[in-house]
Amino acid sequence: MIPAIIGWVLPLVLLLSCSWVAASAWTSSGPAAARSRRRLLAALLETASVAVFMRLVVEWSPVTIWLWVLSVAVLAAGTAGTVIRWDSLPRTASVADAAPGADPAAARAESRRGRRGGQSREPGTITLGSYALVLAAAVAVAATIG
Repeated sequence: MIPAIIGWVLPLVLLLSCSWVAASAWTSSGPAAARSRRRLLAALLETASVAVFMRLVVEWSPVTIWLWVLSVAVLAAGTAGTVIRWDSLPRTASVADAAPGADPAAARAESRRGRRGGQSREPGTITLGSYALVLAAAVAVAATIG
């Protein structure tokens, strides 16, 4: 019973996760919209790593493998959306959250000083590099295992 649940629930969760990332890459407003380049890139790297790991760990059936294929296709669409919208996305969320007409340099300076009430931090360069390293390692293991 548990393997059957895992065999169906994990692929469905992966599909939902990839769909959310793709929606955030393509939409410019709403709850799913990406707030900054760094956050979107971090979400793409995380989701791609999870997809590769799931491909290795889940016992796929002829039917559920199509959920994985669909997830990867949706993630590819999200990656395309990120590439297309890259220039229109703000560098950081603090610049995006600044009031219209406000000085972007002041917003960046405020971002460097620390978080304001309830504002989450942007992923840093080390975090993004770590995510990329995890993804590269997962792809290497997947290629080795087959």
